[in-house]
Amino acid sequence: MRDVLIRSAESQAVWADVVAVCRRIPPLWDLRNYVAVNPFLGFAATPIARATRLVEAGLEARVLPGLDFYRARWAAGAFGQDDLAAGPARDLVEGKAPCPARHVFAPATFAERHDAAHGTDWVATNRASVARWCAVQASGGGTFWPLPEGRPLYATWVEAARVDPNLEIAGLAGWRAWARRLPDRAEDAVPHLLRQAGVAAEDRVAYLYRLLGGLYGWASYFRRAAWQAGGDGPGEAADLLAILLATDAAVAELGEPVPAGPGLVRVEDAAVRLALQDALEDGYVRRLAAAFVAPAAAEPQRPDVQAVFCIDVRSEPLRRHLEAASTRVETRGFAGFFGVALDWGGSARCPVLLKPTVALTPGPTAGADAIAAGLKHVQAAPAASFTFVEVAGLAYGAALAADAAGATGEGRGTDGRGPFAVPGDVDLAEGILRGMGFRETFARVVLLCGHAGRSANNPHAAGLDCGACGGHGGALNARVAAALLNAPAVRTGLAARGWRVPADTHFLPAVHDTATDAVELLDLDRLPASHAAHVAQLRNLLATAGAAARRERAAALGLGGVPDTALKDALDRRARDAAEVRPEWGLARNAAFVAARRCRTRGADLEGRVFLHEYDAAADPDDAVLTLILTAPVVVASWINLQYFASTVDNAAFGAGTKALHNRVGDVGVVLGNGGDLRTGLPAQSVHGPGGAWFHEPLRLQVVVEADPARIDAVLAGHPAIGDLVANGWVRLFALDPAGGGLARRSPAGGWAPVG
Repeated sequence: MRDVLIRSAESQAVWADVVAVCRRIPPLWDLRNYVAVNPFLGFAATPIARATRLVEAGLEARVLPGLDFYRARWAAGAFGQDDLAAGPARDLVEGKAPCPARHVFAPATFAERHDAAHGTDWVATNRASVARWCAVQASGGGTFWPLPEGRPLYATWVEAARVDPNLEIAGLAGWRAWARRLPDRAEDAVPHLLRQAGVAAEDRVAYLYRLLGGLYGWASYFRRAAWQAGGDGPGEAADLLAILLATDAAVAELGEPVPAGPGLVRVEDAAVRLALQDALEDGYVRRLAAAFVAPAAAEPQRPDVQAVFCIDVRSEPLRRHLEAASTRVETRGFAGFFGVALDWGGSARCPVLLKPTVALTPGPTAGADAIAAGLKHVQAAPAASFTFVEVAGLAYGAALAADAAGATGEGRGTDGRGPFAVPGDVDLAEGILRGMGFRETFARVVLLCGHAGRSANNPHAAGLDCGACGGHGGALNARVAAALLNAPAVRTGLAARGWRVPADTHFLPAVHDTATDAVELLDLDRLPASHAAHVAQLRNLLATAGAAARRERAAALGLGGVPDTALKDALDRRARDAAEVRPEWGLARNAAFVAARRCRTRGADLEGRVFLHEYDAAADPDDAVLTLILTAPVVVASWINLQYFASTVDNAAFGAGTKALHNRVGDVGVVLGNGGDLRTGLPAQSVHGPGGAWFHEPLRLQVVVEADPARIDAVLAGHPAIGDLVANGWVRLFALDPAGGGLARRSPAGGWAPVG
């Protein structure tokens, strides 16, 4: 809550409802730092069945797929009768019985009721008017209406509303005079308007949620700052709610009479659909369980290479093919920021759940890099782009022509190639090694491989980069981590703590281009001459693995008929093509998170659907690493998983719509067409195929941890960030027996049961 005076008990109760409503809205990051966000983040403490009903009533959005989806997956054999044992009847999925329906409370706004009664269009008019103001506020007001720094959104809006005739021109007679009577603060305006409009206390939360959901994207944008600050404050989302309430109440007071009564709508029963979702996911888990192999009897001899990749699902095929290319290579999974929560010149290169702890300053850019930096800058102010083109002139025109011809290109993850000061933090280095699962064995070459996407003309390019790096490529984090672990003073400090890192072990950074599955080795100028042969061999192995990974995913991109020799170039052309809406599939089809020793999954084809994190419970006696994994990487993966889930099931509500209609609002986000709500989530082309069929399969995250269930329960009990997700059904949790037995599933209500 803001540090302001709430003047009465009634106002305090109203403001508590405002806070509750705003907390239902997830944060939204800008395009340069775009990261996946769980759209149901505000409902983490609410059981999924109840949240489904609230969202369907408030937003008219679908949380779970409809019955037709489950029938199609049943017909495809994705789940069977055994999975339905505790669920709905077989007649339901075979189409012999309709899905039961139930009524949900649908609190219509005054504008909705007016439109229904009189054939007007005040819902669209009001939302468009407020959305325009949001865009003005997000861009600082521009030349014609400069906004004071730090002034609340509502205060600037109400000042403008008192002189802005647009709503009067649209037909709302007396608007400006009415606006002059509005309170100056959102905290006063909301209770005043609710009282004036006659909204009953018991209807308040549902009504306000429906209002705010009308501009869900802008509400998410203005929610971010308060979410990052922590606490219960609603931030400027409360100002936006006050503005929306004012425009809605004006329709009731200044327009024709509004009929009374929100109504009820019939929807497919959420409990039935949730039972079908469980059945579908049980079918997937049975197949996943069959992929686990018995634990290795002993730790293998020293490998030639230990390659640490991001847990990102796109790393799994590359890891699998790299291990297949040589038995002397061992791979591990770790969050792609490599434990370095980095502030790079004011840009956070770490999961959004963390705060940067290592600050580095980038060097000056020059030449082509300066042009690229200039372009990124003017994108934040589109009106300046014509000036930029005039200044850059032929140089940028030539760059565009060369890029179109496939002669140039740059991955987003290769930024920061210049020198930097190496941090000398032994605590940080020890934490990195512990988190990666290192113990006694270190290869001569330890590869730290971040990843980055590459695409042209793509406002959501950051969504193809590393979520663990805050929507940036992971090359810089890999470079910093490698330099830290190679630093002589750090090695000495590690040795004093009992870490026996051989003198001939060299940490080598790299970046995986997820568009082409090519891996670029970095900082080779720091490589000891004694390691040149090992690295040359590694380069060949990576090339072999990359070719196999490309072949594996070619068919899904429509390139199944392209010969292996031409496939890399074909993928590279897709990444450079400004008209290509699917340069890659990103993290589509993600389904599970496995925290276990690699020996439990080595050789298994996990289909590029699994986040793989190294974890050895025997090396974690105090459960510190287990706690870190469950409270950070698992939570981040759940955000990614539920963003893909929601963007697939209801792209109109939770996705970004079709790329063909995207217009940028500077670096803030995109809208469809010439304005309106800011779009959240993923473009339709990121989750749906060319014909509109769903490419992503909406499964909740199936989290498998190789640890004793009691140890997992202890972490859940002390950390509601993950405990709530499990208890309320947003993720499903399994324990993999470290001794080699099967899986046990944790019930949302508590307790564990074997997976048959």
